[in-house]
Amino acid sequence: MMPDAPRIVAWTDHALAKAQLLGITRIGVEDAVLEGHPSRSKNTGAADWLVVSGRLAIAYNHPADGDELVAVIVTLWRTG
Repeated sequence: MMPDAPRIVAWTDHALAKAQLLGITRIGVEDAVLEGHPSRSKNTGAADWLVVSGRLAIAYNHPADGDELVAVIVTLWRTG
């Protein structure tokens, strides 16, 4: 039986560039996705899911390429 939540986080080049531009650590974003996955909401943009952690919004796909263990961060941004 496959897990319902991701265990591995991968990044798009765009998401890596955004994190660097915003001065956000990769581990902080990855932790937010893994911990926030149970309370995620459906995203209306290019990614499947959205997690908000504090003032940070993270859009990601899960499962990634059919792999239930992997979430791929598509983009992120600071909220108001």
